[in-house]
Formats: sequence, C-alpha cells, structure tokens
Amino acid sequence: MKKLSVAQQKGGVGKSTLTVHLAHAAVEAGLRVLLLDMDAQANLGLSFPAHEAVPGALRASALFGAEPTEATPEVLAYRDGHASFAIIRADIGLVDLDGVKGSSHEFLRRPGLALRRFAKDYDLCLIDTPPSLGVLLMSSLAASDFVVTPVVMGLFELDGLAELVRTIQVARAGGLNPRLRHVGLLPMKHNTRSKDQLAHLAELRAQYGAAILPEELPEREPVKQAIARRLPVWAKARGAGHIKAAKEWRAACQSILGRLNK
Repeated sequence: MKKLSVAQQKGGVGKSTLTVHLAHAAVEAGLRVLLLDMDAQANLGLSFPAHEAVPGALRASALFGAEPTEATPEVLAYRDGHASFAIIRADIGLVDLDGVKGSSHEFLRRPGLALRRFAKDYDLCLIDTPPSLGVLLMSSLAASDFVVTPVVMGLFELDGLAELVRTIQVARAGGLNPRLRHVGLLPMKHNTRSKDQLAHLAELRAQYGAAILPEELPEREPVKQAIARRLPVWAKARGAGHIKAAKEWRAACQSILGRLNK
C-alpha cells in the first residue's frame, strides 16, 4: 500500500478538495483506496458521510495508541465482496494530540506502523493533513511514501511555504522518514485574470523550478458546486466552464497518481 499525504501548513488552500478528487480518481482507476483524515476539522469526512452509525470504527487518534487496536476503517464501498474504499475519520482526540510538545520519532511513527495492518487490503492510502506544523502533520509525513503540496497565490498563503519545504526535507534527512518523496507543489485556486497572481506564479516557478508541477488548478466555481454535491468535478460535467474544470482536475489527479509509480 502506497501512502500519499496532501500537506500545506496554511488553511484554505484546497487540501481536502484535492484529497477528495484524488480519491475518486484512484477508485475510478481500479485502486483500493483508504482515506485517513488527520485534520480535526474533519472536512474530508464531509464528502463521504456515513449512511448510518458505524460503532467501533477506527478513528484517527487511535492510531497513536501504544498498543495496537483491533478496530477497522469504515467501509464506504465494496468490490467483489471485499472493501475497495474506506475511511479512518478524524475525531476530537486529534485536538489534544497536536498540542503535544517534544514528540519522539517513535511516537510520530505510530500511525504509520498502525497502518501496516491494512497494507494488503488497500493499494493507496490518502492522508488529509491539518494546517499546522505540529504532531499531526509530522506523523502524517512519517507515515507517507509521498507528499504533494497545494499552493495558493497570495502573500499570506505563500508565507511559510519555504518552511514547509524545509520541514519535508528535515523529515527525510533527519531520520524521521528517509523514504519520503515530495511529488511537488501544485498551483491551485488562482485567478487567471489577475496579473498579480500570475506574477506570483511565475516567481514561484522561477524559485522552485521543477518542484512546481506543470499542472495548474485555477479557481473554478464548478469545483465548489461539485464538492457541495459530494461529487468529483468531472461527474456530470455540463457547460464550457464545467467541462474545462473537469479536464483540469482529472488531468492533475491522474498526473499525481502516475508520479507515485515512477
């Protein structure tokens, strides 16, 4: 099972939206997908609501337990009688965990070790991370094989990006997770008619070079509408603007997923 974190320390940059679309793209490609919501805001789970209460389902904070739990993820879909799509939902216990100071590498690696139980059941685990550089983000990076970073053009949104890139490098070089690969920075939610934002994007490409993915996901109203309907934007696409957004998002998701095999 490959594990991909969607990480950015700033909020409102589209992490959950990207995770949702990557999940749909992966399922449509025939992969068995496990979602892990490590953000206490639990936005990821809103796109995949439970049709009924699932008592005893595994929750994200339980992955940090010193002793292994027998609980299992909540199954969202089956294929040939086996779980093909499942989620480990965020819970209130994550709030206290992110405030823990001085966490050891051993503690940060616990979620990754716990996920090994499901390595044969799923092909891909997608991890939605919180907007911080705390325990939850670091433990997500420790558990992952890959990380992709959504980037929004703006002074506040770009502030701290260099720190996040350094954090990923430290996680890799400092021994927390030597196998971690940064898939790249994905420009998102920019206004293609704004000269300032296009200038920011050009500066970002000049600064980070090949680390910036060639795909771009500009701000598109059909994406918001699709999320509100709990669908990927390429589902039931109608109208020129919707079809354009659908092509952009499908291409970006397929490109990111394809990079996991290189």
